[in-house]
Amino acid sequence: MKRIAVTGGTGFIGAALIDQLLCEGFEVRALARDARKLKRAGDIAVIEGDLENVAALDALAKGADALLHLAGETHARTEQDYARINVAGAERAAAAAAKAGARFVHTSSLSARQPGASPYAQSKFESEKAVAKASGGNFLALRLPAIYGPGDLVTLPYFKLLKSGFNFEPATATPAKATILFVEDAAGALIAAASAGATGAVYEVEDDAPEGRYWSDIGETLSEIYGNTVTAFRIPKPAVALLHEGVRAAESIFGKTPSIRQGQVNELFHPDWVARENLFGRATGWRPKTPLREGFAKTVRWYQEQGLL
Repeated sequence: MKRIAVTGGTGFIGAALIDQLLCEGFEVRALARDARKLKRAGDIAVIEGDLENVAALDALAKGADALLHLAGETHARTEQDYARINVAGAERAAAAAAKAGARFVHTSSLSARQPGASPYAQSKFESEKAVAKASGGNFLALRLPAIYGPGDLVTLPYFKLLKSGFNFEPATATPAKATILFVEDAAGALIAAASAGATGAVYEVEDDAPEGRYWSDIGETLSEIYGNTVTAFRIPKPAVALLHEGVRAAESIFGKTPSIRQGQVNELFHPDWVARENLFGRATGWRPKTPLREGFAKTVRWYQEQGLL
């Protein structure tokens, strides 16, 4: 397998994926509305277009051994936008891959395990069903957990909070736990899925902690990197919900893209985001390579180099 097509290459995970594909000697072709937003545009073939452009998707998939689909919307303005981009867009990409005879690897989310949590989670759950049908069965869907690493600005506020000596924890009835994966390991899982013997399945992608990590564990690991002492504080769900709705309302008034998605508070306060059902590594032999402390150290160093931390 040498020729890989990619959607979502301008995103956080997509950029890391393209870097890794090139390092491993793959020929890469990427779909992009604006080629200038692709960090490695000069090293890959670029197809201009989006998920609503069937001709562009066909050109992207033609001759490829696999199409790795990362494009999607995490903070859409409406539920209809989630359906249009995350569901219908994935369906068209899967159909293009099937037409070209390429393996389709769909990037889903662990949140799809709880589709009622938010419109985003629902769209990811629906996208898995759409992809299974459109691909003719020649697909794998990977439910990625929380992803962090160099290039990610979403988790930057958390890193800043820990540096200031505080650690936020959701006040759940039982302490919340999660799987948290370094971005290069997420990219490696997607590449492994392109040639995996398994097909026609949805897998959860694990990290190096089978039982997951508590928020306190995650905070303590990061505080070790900083060399400081952290005080944890537990915030009740109503307080976070009030803050989220206030931010969303303000952004809506000023016409800004939402920084907090509808229902995100439900995701935050779900007590168990640990990958444990139908694990990708167990099925394929793939394993994450980056322990949490090492991944955090690399991420902190990148933030510092960019003057962000």
